[in-house]
Amino acid sequence: MKCSIEYVGKLRNGIPQYYCTIYKSFASDKKGNKLGECLCNNKKAYDNRINIQDSHIESIKIIYEDILKNTIPKIIINDKVFDGVLEYNNSILGYKDLGGIMLSKLNSISLEKVKCSYCNHFHSDNGKFAYTPHRTHLCLYCGHLFKVKEKNIGNEFDIIYNIPNIKLNNEVVCIKNSCCIEYDLLSGLFHVNSKNADKIFIKDKEISIIEFLNNALENEF
Repeated sequence: MKCSIEYVGKLRNGIPQYYCTIYKSFASDKKGNKLGECLCNNKKAYDNRINIQDSHIESIKIIYEDILKNTIPKIIINDKVFDGVLEYNNSILGYKDLGGIMLSKLNSISLEKVKCSYCNHFHSDNGKFAYTPHRTHLCLYCGHLFKVKEKNIGNEFDIIYNIPNIKLNNEVVCIKNSCCIEYDLLSGLFHVNSKNADKIFIKDKEISIIEFLNNALENEF
């Protein structure tokens, strides 16, 4: 599919912004020049889709095989690797949306139904916005900024499914050479290096797994 790039306004500093509504990604450089194609780094995923309404889905998992090196997880649908995106009505959901719901549930965020006032799509908050309530949202479908009355956080998965909270055991996992994160949305099961733990010991320092993942995935939006 070709990009569909639209002008979506200017930043506060006056720099123009262009956005691709096909791949949900910006399409302008730092100076505001329109690019020939958007900055999405996973376009192939949009060629492979599962319609949630038409499919029997028992489990949806994401696995960051080594989050110290790579923040793009594998998506596992019904125990099979799925390199694509999920569809539901007008929603198109990918690995960043799955990561966003994980961060929200880890941080015990109360999620709300958030709709874009420009295109009327439901909205998902990812990266640092998945655990930081805010009034101004960036719509990932049309690229416009819109405001809500009260600070909040939204995620389309929590509208589609009844996503359980994540329960963590009071344990510490020692991280040496790699750190594998596994999360099952529909069951709420969460593991770091195959153990359910609320803290890790890394680089001679103990840190909560929530703080660690908030920092590791803050730019995944």
